Amino acid sequence: MIDLEKALTSPSTVFKQPEDVMAAEGLNTEQKCQVLRQWGNDLRELMVATDENMEPEADSGRNADLITRVAALLRELDPD
Repeated sequence: MIDLEKALTSPSTVFKQPEDVMAAEGLNTEQKCQVLRQWGNDLRELMVATDENMEPEADSGRNADLITRVAALLRELDPD
């Protein structure tokens, strides 16, 4: 069973990759959207911190790829 509260506050600690959210049983479409939105927000904040030299070891290329994947999954769940 997925800990929804944890998934909503720190998605990357519950799921290995964004696509795992889509396959998660027990989450409805809205919950999946909420988790993916939070993941996207977390990634954008990390990229801003990286750009401001707050976290130099962060992998910005990987984060950019993850943001793209999260956005694509959100469009798949809610095309509007």
